[in-house]
Amino acid sequence: MRIGEITRLTGVSKDTVRFYERQGLLDEAPQPGLTNNYKEYSAQALRRIELIGHAKALGFTLKEIADVIAVWQENALDAQTKRAMLETKIAQIDDKARSMAVLRAGLVDALAKVETGCNDVARVEYKNKYKNKYKDNQ
Repeated sequence: MRIGEITRLTGVSKDTVRFYERQGLLDEAPQPGLTNNYKEYSAQALRRIELIGHAKALGFTLKEIADVIAVWQENALDAQTKRAMLETKIAQIDDKARSMAVLRAGLVDALAKVETGCNDVARVEYKNKYKNKYKDNQ
């Protein structure tokens, strides 16, 4: 199948397909005809692009995906290695979730202050934090 069909079936752009090819995430597509520059992509290329999209959605980087693909082709990825990779990614996502929760709490607090009519959220936060020091010095 040609690149247009690959993009239609996967939803990725032609530039993305070409980028994946340059990065070694896809095997070079053969050009069977000498009279044109059309490449023919296999069903395996289609499945690989879908795998890349799924892995990206799960939070894997293209480098991590490339590493997996490299060992996968050699059938060198056993269940224990797969489990370790997934557990590492889960731990990274958990760390991000904790950071996002802290950020969210700060934003909710800032929103509450704005809704009470305070326009200088940072100043109020500073005053509240050091409220006791202000009382002592007055």
